[in-house]
This record gives sequence, structure tokens and C-alpha cells, in this order.
Amino acid sequence: MRFQLKDYQDDAARAVLERLEQCREDYHRRGERFSFALSATTGAGKTVIAATVIEALVHGSTEFDVEADPGAVVLWISKDPALNEQTRHRIIEAADRVPVGDLVLLDKDFAGEKLEKGTVYFINPAKLASSSLFVRKTNARQFTFWEILDNTIRDEHLTLYVILDEAHEGMKAVRRDEAEERQTIVQKIINGNGSNLPVPIVWGISATPERFTTAMASATERTAKSNVVIDPVRVQASGLLKNTLVLDIPDEKGDFETSMLRDGTVEFVDQSARWAEYCASVGEDLVTPLLVVQLPNKETGAAGEKAEDLFIANTLSVIRGAFAEFTDDCVAHVLGDRGDLEINGVPIPKVKPQDIQNDPTVRVLLAKDAVSTGWDCPRAEVLVSLRPARDKTYITQLLGRMVRTPLARSTNDDRLNSASCFLPHFDRPTAKAVSEEIMGVAKTRGGEPPLPPGPKVIFQPVDLAWNEQVPDEVRELLESLPSLPKPAAMPKPVKRAIDAATAMAVDGLVDKPNEQLMGTFFGVLDGAAAQYAADVEQIAAAIMQAEIRRFTTRHGDSAAQSSQMVREADENTVKEALGTTRRIFGAAVVTGYLKRLYQQALAADGITADLVSIDAKVAALSRIERNGETVVVKALHDAAETQTRAWLEKYHGQIKLLGDPRQAVYDDIRGQAREPEPTPTQLKLNQRVEGATADGEKLPRYPKHVLADSDGQWPLDPKFTSWEKDVLAQELERSSVVAWYRNPSDAGKHSIRVPYRKDGAWKSLQPDFIFFDTNADGQIVPSIVDPHSGSFTGALERLEGLARYAEDHGAVYARIDAIDEGRDKTLRSLDLKDPAVRSAILAAEKAGKSAVDLFNGPHSRTY
Repeated sequence: MRFQLKDYQDDAARAVLERLEQCREDYHRRGERFSFALSATTGAGKTVIAATVIEALVHGSTEFDVEADPGAVVLWISKDPALNEQTRHRIIEAADRVPVGDLVLLDKDFAGEKLEKGTVYFINPAKLASSSLFVRKTNARQFTFWEILDNTIRDEHLTLYVILDEAHEGMKAVRRDEAEERQTIVQKIINGNGSNLPVPIVWGISATPERFTTAMASATERTAKSNVVIDPVRVQASGLLKNTLVLDIPDEKGDFETSMLRDGTVEFVDQSARWAEYCASVGEDLVTPLLVVQLPNKETGAAGEKAEDLFIANTLSVIRGAFAEFTDDCVAHVLGDRGDLEINGVPIPKVKPQDIQNDPTVRVLLAKDAVSTGWDCPRAEVLVSLRPARDKTYITQLLGRMVRTPLARSTNDDRLNSASCFLPHFDRPTAKAVSEEIMGVAKTRGGEPPLPPGPKVIFQPVDLAWNEQVPDEVRELLESLPSLPKPAAMPKPVKRAIDAATAMAVDGLVDKPNEQLMGTFFGVLDGAAAQYAADVEQIAAAIMQAEIRRFTTRHGDSAAQSSQMVREADENTVKEALGTTRRIFGAAVVTGYLKRLYQQALAADGITADLVSIDAKVAALSRIERNGETVVVKALHDAAETQTRAWLEKYHGQIKLLGDPRQAVYDDIRGQAREPEPTPTQLKLNQRVEGATADGEKLPRYPKHVLADSDGQWPLDPKFTSWEKDVLAQELERSSVVAWYRNPSDAGKHSIRVPYRKDGAWKSLQPDFIFFDTNADGQIVPSIVDPHSGSFTGALERLEGLARYAEDHGAVYARIDAIDEGRDKTLRSLDLKDPAVRSAILAAEKAGKSAVDLFNGPHSRTY
């Protein structure tokens, strides 16, 4: 793979590969057919996940510990040929081990008897309509598509995997005859076409796979595997999605098209300038934002076209007036019923939706619904919809296309992490419904389940920057506070160390870090080989020999007679054992270590060197156990973690001076930790927040927050509970307070994070408030104040995590207080700087006490 997968993408790829392996084995053994879905919110990188899976499926992967399926054939189905082309190009970009020639757009020109192994074919249902040549025999092709598909399925040496992209679309019941036929074609492929066989394995991909899952459940003789569901919170935290969607809607009825089109263009020009400045400052390739203008439907006939041309002319005139860099070649369209246009001397070519992202000459795009489903264009920053409010479904789909971040990561400027949507024909109730669908808190208009949670939606944005009324010392102090990201769900210490060495080399922080790291690893393996020499010899001998028990039964005997034989294992058996060690230790480590041992053996014994024996001994190292623990594996992992931590700590200062793109690399490395490790907090210097309720009522403002508007005020988070507001008000009454920070609730680099365990899995707590006071010595000192309800699920585990954090890092803070409403409705607090309180918290579970009991017990006090 050319791309470094996000942790959730890695987990999803592993889960999909596990299901595909199970499906393949059971299909070939028992003829059982299977289906499952990958549920991934828009922008999660489903194509990258699919490319990873396909590459591992066809070529094997030491990373995922899977062998190649020598008979794998993949048939990728999506409703639109343009989407197939886009997907093919995306796989070419991502999967470096999949030859371009093995990614085939399937059509009537295919003349084979069956689909070829090791090949990924793309098709859309329209190519299989009853009028299509592909479903009939021709002089150049002696087999119909259905016969080709059937021959592929019948070949016992092949395994056909069908990937149904946007699977909910493939299962949708619609009324139009042509569309209804398309849906029937998808069903025919899956369930069989009369005399033809159903496909063995179906993998659906969708943000909302319920319709697909229901259709598969009703299919005959098909077993459903559990779906692979990606947590949308993990996607949002990854930086792949924009944090914010800003919806601009008029407060009153009227014709605001021109003014809002002008406002949208001004926002687009401002975003363009911001991106240019940011990319230049961090050394990134220039991000060229796109302004998308969604036009209303036109009337039919020549009169309709003439009216639409006039509408477009007026639209471009407004845009030209606010966009000084407007040129005649910067406009394109994706209007499905129009060809290339020329309006008032301005050429407006028709372009393919999938080509827009990589064509920076297109700055303004005219569209209707061609970009609403499956379109991938992260540089789309501003949308102006000139459609009426009844097109809510189209708007919602289009907004879903606009949530991808252009750099596949967040920036430190919140304006660059947001998309702006100007909707002059939407009243506030309609806009509220749209936002709730986007946020996943309400059902869609068609009664579908809620969409996955996505970016926050803002109606009246307020831009915050560093509060000039706050001492600069506070910023330095805030960014020095210990933040501990939760460890990786599936840590890979060796891979993490290699990633760290690569990063250190790229940034010139360490001289020859890879050599240094491999020297450390080889030293660990040399030491283990000497320390456990007897184990190595014994295990290697077992690998080199296979014990076989023969049972012989003679007529008249009362029982079978057994005898034991020993046969030497062949070279392939040793290679298989060594392959397991490669997957455990890491391919780079084992390959490098073997190379060194081979060189030593050849230097000593020349052509008589027993290289197979060396392979067996290295394979033995990963199998040595003591008290149920693979000791050499642990030693290697410990060495990897020690080296990685040492590098990150030693070069912490230099890393902070790097630009955002390089710091993001180190953020990923820190996120792969096996145990909680302190990591720097990065204050977001430009932040965009809500300034009013959905009804337009201005939110109350508070002083002294480290980020503030131009008046030094911070708008109250509308999600605050009444008693959280009471805590904030009470804290700000103290004359010693010089500043405070609303710690973000998401577990990102801008948050103070506290890890804790719940049900054996790592979670992350972000305490609500950090207050900064001047103490008696005139020093500014921080305090954690965390109002969280003790009745919430996991409240005790959260307290335990905060108690351990206080035990390890309490010296940094003046106070660490957890606060809840007591049974008497008064605020109660637990002082986690007090050892007795921490002891009571850590002993509560064994004592059968809850968090509520602690807040109402003898260790709490009135706040």
C-alpha cells in the first residue's frame, strides 16, 4: 500500500479479510454462500480500505497475516460507470502491488469464457440491460455475460468475490422502469439468473447498509456474516472529515439569491487566500478550493434552455463581480442534460464529476444532482444552492459529498476545517431538519435510519482567536500540560518503531536511525538465541522434522496398532514456519537478521553453509515460551517501545517546530502506543463555533477564555447543562482566575486526554475545564475542573482513570476536582489531589460502590 492507513481503516481491513477468508473456506468445503457489509460513513476512505483488502486478497500480506487466494476474482459493481472509473483510479493510487492491467472496466468487448483469476473487474448494471450487446452472443464473443459469470462460479479453482458499492442503492426499490430493471440486474447477479448460479460471496459497502442487509436476509440459501461497522466517531477524530458545516440561511422571507451568491463567492475567495497562505507556510502543494453552485431544474424544451442560459449568465455575472481572479476558463458544469455551453462568450465545458478534483483550473462548478452521490471532491469548500427548500434530499446528499478534508487531515485553522453552505431558499425549520440528518440525530425524510454522526453544523458562526486579554504565559503552560492519548487497540511496537525511524530520517533528526533500530533488534535476537539456546535447538529440530503416527488394522485384531515415524520436513515447511515469524517480528526485521546470519555462515563455511537450518532457528525464536508468554516477542516489543519513546522525548522540541504535515506523521506514531504516553497538546489558534441557537437567539458570552471573539468573549456551548453553567459561573467569580479553557470533548491533539479502561478496552476522557489562577507567589497555576454526571454509564471507570492521572501528574495542577450533582441537588466534588480520595475511588468497584455513592459519601464535599 502506498498510503498509511488510519487505525480504524486498519481494523476494518483486518475484519473484512477475516470474513472473506471464512467465507472462502466454507464455500469451497460445503458450497455455502455468504454476504456481509462494510458500514462506513461518507469520507471514511472505503475505497482505500477496499484497495487494501483486494491487494492482500490477491497478493497476500505479511502485515495482515493472510495468504494470497490463488483463485481470487473480484467483480466490483456500482450504479454509475463514472464511479467505477473513479474507484479504479483510486485503487491504482493506493495499491502499488496491483498491476494497472489487472483493473479492468468490463464491457461487451470482453471475449473470454470466464473471468480471470487475480483480476478486478468493474461493471455497472446499465451494461447488462436487456438491450445491451453484453447479454447476447456476437461474432467476437461466444458467451453472454451471464454465461461468463456462470463459468467463473463453476470453476472450482476460482473464488468470485462480488463487491457491491453503495450497496443501499443496489437494493433500492424504485418505480421507474429503467431504474427498476437496473435493480433487478443487481439481484440477478447476486441470486442467479434462472439457470445460472448465485455468486458465492457478496461484500456490500454503504454508509447505511440496512436495505442491503434486509435484501440479503431474504435471499435463499445465503448466510449473513456480521457486518463490519466503522465507528463514525473514530472517522471524525482521524482528521479525514471537516469539523464544521456552516449553514447560511436568511432570517426572513424574500429573494436573497443574489446577495447570498455574492456572500458565498466572498467566502470562497477568502478560503482560497487562506489555503494559499497555509500551504505556503507548511510547504504543502497548493489546495485550490472549488465553488459549487447548485442550479434549479429548468423547464423542458428550447424555452427552458434559453431561460437556463440567462440564469447561468446572471449567476456568473454576480460571481465575477466578487471574484477578481475570475477567468473565462475557470467555469465548468456537470449538467446531465446539456453539452458544452457558451454563454455571453464564456465557454463552459461539460466535465466528468470524477475529473474535477484533479483539475485545479476548474474554480466554479455548475451542478444539479450529478455530484450528489458517490462524488469525491475534497476541495469543494463552498456550496451555494439556488434550489428551493423541497430539494432537501439532494441538498443533504450534496453536503455529504463536501465533508472530506483536502489534505486528509485537520489543520490548526478551523476555517480550513469547515465547509460553508449558502441556502437562500431554506427557512430555519428546513435547515434544522437538514442539520439533524447530517448530525445523525434524526431520521431522514424517507424514513431511513439516522445518518452517522458527522461534522457539527453552525448557523451563525463566530470565529475565535487567541484572547489578547489573556497572558501569553497561559498558552505555553496549557500546551505543556500532560495529555495521554489512549493506546492503540491493536498495537504494533515494531512497526511503530520503524515508522518512527523513517520519520526521524526524513526530518534529519537522527543520523541513520534505521541502522540504529535494526542494530537494537538484532542485539535482542542475538541475546535471546544465546539465552535460550536449548529451546532454539529443540524447536528448530521439531520444525525440521515431522512426527507421523501410523495406524494399522488387521483382520481379527481387537484394536488398531499404532507406530510412530519421523520424517524430515521439506524446505517449504521451514519457509512456512519462517513466514509466521516474519508476521510476528516484522518482515523487515526477519529479512535483515537472516541476511546478516547468512553472511556470517557463508563467510565461515562457504557453500556448505546450512541456510535452511538457520531459517528454522530464526523461526524457533518466535515460539519460545515462559509462563505462557512468548518471551522473545515481548523482548523485541519492549525494545521497540523503549527506542520509540526515547526518540519522541529527546526530539520533542524539534518536532514541535515542524509544519503541520510532518507533525501529523508523529501524531500517528504516538497514536500507535502500547501503553499511555504523554504527548503535547496543540492549542487551536483559530476556531469556529456556533454564535446562536437554531432559532437565531444569540448565545450568552463569557470572558477570560483563551480563545475569544474580537470583544474578548467566548460564546457558551449550547450543549452545556444547567449545572455545568453553574460550575463555570462559580469558578469565574474567583478574582484569582486569569484564564480558562473549554477542553474539547473529542479525543484529539487539541485536548487534554486522560485514558481509562472500560470492559477491557481503552477509552479516553477529556475533562471539561482547565482554569488558570494566580497563586500567592504570583505564579499562574492550572487546575482541572470536571463536571460529569456520576450516573452516566462508565462514570466509575472515568473516575478511576482521572485518579490514576492525578497520581502520576497531580503535581502539575493546583486542583483536580471531579464534580456532580448530589442526591440533594447540590453540587458535590471529589478532590483527586487527596490520596485518600484516590484510594476510595480505586477501591470502589471491589467494595460494590458506584460513582454516585462516592459523590454522596464521606470523601466528597460541597462544591
